[in-house]
Amino acid sequence: MCWVKKPKFQLFRSSANSLRTKLLIILVFQLLIFFPVTQRSESQSPETLTRQLLTSSWLLPDIFVQDIPVERFQLGPAVPEKPVWNIALSSCVVLKARKKTKKYSIPGRIKPFEYGRLERDIWKELVNLKKRKLLVPGDEVSVRILDLTGGRLLASISADKKRMAASLIKPFVMLAVYEQVHRGKLKRNKRLERLLRRMIVVSNNWATNRLLRILGRGDLKKGLRVVNVVIRKYRFYHTKMVEMIPPGGKTYKNYTTARDLSRFFYLLYHKRLVSQYYSELMMKKFLDVRTSRVRTYIVRKDGSPVADKTGFVCGLNGDAGIVFQSKAIPGGRDYIFVLMIENKNKPHSRRWRCHKTRVLRRLSNKIYLAFKVHAIKQRGVKVVSL
Repeated sequence: MCWVKKPKFQLFRSSANSLRTKLLIILVFQLLIFFPVTQRSESQSPETLTRQLLTSSWLLPDIFVQDIPVERFQLGPAVPEKPVWNIALSSCVVLKARKKTKKYSIPGRIKPFEYGRLERDIWKELVNLKKRKLLVPGDEVSVRILDLTGGRLLASISADKKRMAASLIKPFVMLAVYEQVHRGKLKRNKRLERLLRRMIVVSNNWATNRLLRILGRGDLKKGLRVVNVVIRKYRFYHTKMVEMIPPGGKTYKNYTTARDLSRFFYLLYHKRLVSQYYSELMMKKFLDVRTSRVRTYIVRKDGSPVADKTGFVCGLNGDAGIVFQSKAIPGGRDYIFVLMIENKNKPHSRRWRCHKTRVLRRLSNKIYLAFKVHAIKQRGVKVVSL
């Protein structure tokens, strides 16, 4: 014989009727306990009694809004045709509530620099990195940070010191190519655009040397001369291309400075290189660069576009470009960054390269968070470090 258990009685069977039933029970409980029983006069109608009931001070206690601190309630006129619980909820209007203070948390391991004291904080961080032996004796650092939104120079450390350019010379080669195209001395076609894209996006050295030969009509030295003439035209006085990039990328004679690189991207940002059209073409290529020291997890998580170019050779590791923070964060700022680390002893170890890349990313994260925290504080949000 099979015994079947009967389902127990459930007071609230459906989620739709559950809330209404609960509210009805609460209202009945309030009526029975708190509301004083009064004799109804003959002149009072049921509608009048209903209004007195629904406009009394005890009808809507704090039990209806447990988690919201409310300073004042206003009860509107009730409609007798509606159910009591619907009338009570529809007639309750919150006039004024306390504002909850918004907070923004930043990672505890990364303390952002102060926006107004960026250069001082960078110096302190460099001293700290030397203590941790991430910067070894012989490492020289050049930094230049320019706020494009506010038009302020925030940091400039050894910006006029000549450094090995490595692949950071390639933006100037692209500038020379588009300058010759704009003058009508070169014809812009798909082959030329393909070489430019390979030179900037994937940092292909063969494409760079091929473009130099195209500029010199087959003569490599003449192509180098054309590039240097264009560099002087735009007043990059501390930048020069002396040699082509040999196989393996071991070029040590080409040089540039952090000031010239920041000025290049400043003119590019304002579309003053060659023309507005060619400036936009160059910007698109920088936005598609695959290798970046600055496009870290924090930057990618926020979705801030980065237009930059990296450079590495034995003895130099650097990155320069623009971070468009305003396109991802309300109130954010666009800024130019140039970070270069050079060691004239030319260490060949892979460990040196990894350590310098780590230093560049650490500095980049702190600079990015300094701009981000500044934008958040401008909106009146409290910043808390975890």
